[in-house]
Amino acid sequence: MSKMKIVVSAGVAGLMTLAACGSGSETGDDTGAPSGGVRTVEVTALDTLRFEPASLSVATGETVRFVVTNDGEIDHEFVLGDEEIQMAHEAQAGQMDHMMADAIAALDLKPGETMEATVTFDQAGEILFGCHEPGHYDGGMVGMVTVG
Repeated sequence: MSKMKIVVSAGVAGLMTLAACGSGSETGDDTGAPSGGVRTVEVTALDTLRFEPASLSVATGETVRFVVTNDGEIDHEFVLGDEEIQMAHEAQAGQMDHMMADAIAALDLKPGETMEATVTFDQAGEILFGCHEPGHYDGGMVGMVTVG
């Protein structure tokens, strides 16, 4: 598995309504350059078992702050990791001892809640993000980060 640095912090539920359309970049000037070298990507978890956006591209070495909002009325997760990690989490879906320590980032989101995870993508490749509430991943609640 690729090495990545991560910081996870809880956001304030209902702090703001986040639009997931467009690049989701937070810019520091008119050139579109990320402020402080960290790009912010807003992701919305939907009860239609989808993430918006469902995919994004990042540069190798880029640091991304994911701001993930559960815009639905049921619980969702945002688990970032390779296919092996996703399958391990899927096998544990719905269990009380559901472990997420091996994921690059793992957020449990109650309805209306917003949380953040900051990740530096050190190696090129593809990383998945998914929700492992029972039936969600199999229902299509999975997205892709392409690093290159």
